[in-house]
Amino acid sequence: MAMVQLFNRQCGVASGTLLFFTSRASAFVCVDNRSFSFQSQGLPRINTSASSPSQLYEKSGNSIDSLQTRSKHYKPKPKVDPSGPRSGQGRSKKNKGLFRADKVLSTRASITRSKAHDLLKQRRVAFQEKSQVDGQLQLIPIKGPKDKLPMNAVLWMDGKPIDPLPPILIAFHKPKFVLSAMDEKHSKKDHLGMFLSEQYKKLGMHPVGRLDYDSSGLLLFTTEGKLTQRLLHPKHGVEKEYTATVSGGSVDVESLTKQLEIDGVVTGEGTHKAKLLNIEVVSLEDSEAIKKDALAAAKGKADEEMAIASKMELPLTNIRLSVQEGKYRMVRRMLANCNHPVIELKRESFGVVQLRDLPVGEFGPCDESEIDW
Repeated sequence: MAMVQLFNRQCGVASGTLLFFTSRASAFVCVDNRSFSFQSQGLPRINTSASSPSQLYEKSGNSIDSLQTRSKHYKPKPKVDPSGPRSGQGRSKKNKGLFRADKVLSTRASITRSKAHDLLKQRRVAFQEKSQVDGQLQLIPIKGPKDKLPMNAVLWMDGKPIDPLPPILIAFHKPKFVLSAMDEKHSKKDHLGMFLSEQYKKLGMHPVGRLDYDSSGLLLFTTEGKLTQRLLHPKHGVEKEYTATVSGGSVDVESLTKQLEIDGVVTGEGTHKAKLLNIEVVSLEDSEAIKKDALAAAKGKADEEMAIASKMELPLTNIRLSVQEGKYRMVRRMLANCNHPVIELKRESFGVVQLRDLPVGEFGPCDESEIDW
């Protein structure tokens, strides 16, 4: 093929030239009753001694009959459509959304694939569906691991129901001093993977964004990557509400509102704005308890944290505000630059999803209105 392209380029002829090879080192070509021959090295030259392909082929010591005999047995390779499905890809329309039974059982029951394979071979698993005759629910045994099922099928094993799939969105009340990571191999600190069940992990449940290690409050989990992107991308302007317990003495509401909402607060990450929602003074008793906890938590840590805890001006103040961005420690930096260093920070809501009274360290379902949002 490369030789044909070389000939076409050097002789200025169209593609599709008839080409006969007589040896590894030479070739003969006939185009429009003109014959050409060339060596593997060098340029082609016109050969007028042969005027047709048959004459040229016979001159090379071969017969036309042998060429025709070989051509009868030639079978061209089928053309492959590059746009078609690749190996291992493409589920037929009939089986779209269906998976092997052993994969479904392994995911839903949080067991190994081989264990699921053995259970299905033993006919110990069934799925539930409505009868087409009387509409009553019935259990249909699964014949084997190769049967096709939807991932959300209602499964039973040994007469007991298997947990259903989790909802698309769930809420978690993150405790303080927990890393917003599913695993942490280089640290002994607590992380989110210690709270999430193995079943949810296998289904790809992951946190939507993060909360600082020393912050608490609402953290959403989902299985949908597109939903995560929509909730986090700045262009969608999803608001997040926080309650910040701050030091710095009494708060000048008018001055703080102007700084947060009109002028913006300059930080090392740029100028950011927030909406001031509420200000409430913490009782002196509660302020002293918070200061005591902060001093205990700051022991053995950075000097800056110890300095902030030791210099608290009591009583403390709870400032509730909302922001649309979620850059690293942004709320803490904003309030610190307003002369109100943050002692504690808690996220109260993410969009329309509220933390409400969800216990610390627990997961809770989101209702339909929150999921549809």
